Amino acid sequence: MHYRCGGDPTAPTVLALHQSPLSSATFEAVIEPVVRRGVRMVALDTPGFGMSDPTPEQWTIPDYARAVWQVADLLGLGKVHLLGQHTGAVIAAEAAFQQPERIDGLVLQGLPLYSDEEREEKKRSYAPAYEPAEDGSHIGVIRDRIRRLYPRLGVAETDRQLIEYLSTGPDYATAYRAVFDYRVDTERLDTFPVLLLHGSDDLVDRFTPQVTAALPNARLVTIPDGTDFVMDEQPEAFAEELARYVLRETATLSGGAR
Repeated sequence: MHYRCGGDPTAPTVLALHQSPLSSATFEAVIEPVVRRGVRMVALDTPGFGMSDPTPEQWTIPDYARAVWQVADLLGLGKVHLLGQHTGAVIAAEAAFQQPERIDGLVLQGLPLYSDEEREEKKRSYAPAYEPAEDGSHIGVIRDRIRRLYPRLGVAETDRQLIEYLSTGPDYATAYRAVFDYRVDTERLDTFPVLLLHGSDDLVDRFTPQVTAALPNARLVTIPDGTDFVMDEQPEAFAEELARYVLRETATLSGGAR
C-alpha cells in the first residue's frame, strides 16, 4: 500500500480515501494546508490504484474497508476522522461500520446513493475496459473519457489522470464494481458525526437531496464553483472546512459529549 502523509503524529488524524480510478494524488494539494491548521493527514492509494499493489481477485467494499484498517494498524493510527470521496466515501462508510469505536468523525465528499436500477445499469456500461494498442490509440480513448466527464480540467490534470488510468490497467473498474454491488446502510451511517463536504459542481452533487434526506443529522458544506477536484482548485477553502470540522469534533469528544 502506498500513501502520502503530513503532520504531527500527535495531532487529530484524517485518513483519506480517494475516488476511482485515481489515487492519493487527489489530496496532495490539501495536505500542507490541512497540516498548517493543526491536523495530520494520511491519504491512501486504494489497492489496485496509484502505486498500491492490485488485489488478488475482485474485492468487495468490506474487503477494501478491512484493508484500510490493516494499514491504519501498521501506521499506528488509533482513532481517526475518515475522509472519503465518491468510491472512497462508500469504503469509509463500511470502514466505520466495521470499527465504529475508532471513528471520531466522517467527512463524505460525494456519497453516491444509487437506486437498484442505476446500480445494474452502471455495472453494464459505466466503465468499459480499454484495449491497449500498439499505435497508442487507447490513450486517446482514455483521454476522451476523462474530458467527457470533466471538461473543465486543464491539460496537466488531464495528463495526471491519464497516467493513473494507465497504471491501473485496462480493467480500471474493479472498485466501481464493488460500489455498484454495495448498498450503504444510511440509517446506521446517520449515527456517526458526518460532514458532507464537496464542490458545488461535483458530479456526485446530484445525490445531495437524497443524501441529506437519508442523513438528517449530517452537516452540509458545498464550496462554490468547486468540481470533483476542488482540492486542487481551492485547497485553502477545502482545508479550512475540513480542519474546522475535525478540530471541533475532537474538542467535543475531549469534552465528553457530542
